Amino acid sequence: MEAKTHWKKNLDSKFISGEDLKSSLNNLSPEMAVVIDRFSDDETFDANKSAKTTITGLYLKDLSGKKLYKPTILNKTNAKFFTKEFGSDYMEDWVNKPVTMFAQADSRHGFVVRFRKYKKPSLLFSTPEFEKCKIAIDSGSYTIDQVKTKYTVSAEVEKLLITK
Repeated sequence: MEAKTHWKKNLDSKFISGEDLKSSLNNLSPEMAVVIDRFSDDETFDANKSAKTTITGLYLKDLSGKKLYKPTILNKTNAKFFTKEFGSDYMEDWVNKPVTMFAQADSRHGFVVRFRKYKKPSLLFSTPEFEKCKIAIDSGSYTIDQVKTKYTVSAEVEKLLITK
């Protein structure tokens, strides 16, 4: 299959947008599990005011710890989500807590960045993930509790994992 070049490859804005997610540019995907690594004040240009303005940039990393290549902007809608999800108005309390970032269709902007509650994937029998977990538990390099931090494990699957 021939490699294709996306027309937006050289139109990369300073911040992650919903369009970046939707187009799966630079290792992004339309829906991905992330944590806030840090936040800082960043400068951007407000076209409505025709002036530079200061916003909060959220610097993210995926659940494996790999940092995303640019931040996203914290807007009021996303701030309300984080406040409700983590029970705090303070951004320091949001750091290193998993959420799902996704591209949401928007009538004015095409797609925008939104966040929702993170749901761990289910570990299913006879999948490559199950086999890897089984090998790790059998070798003693992982415990069932460590597996449960990454996956939702049913009682039946747990029994299959821990039996030799």
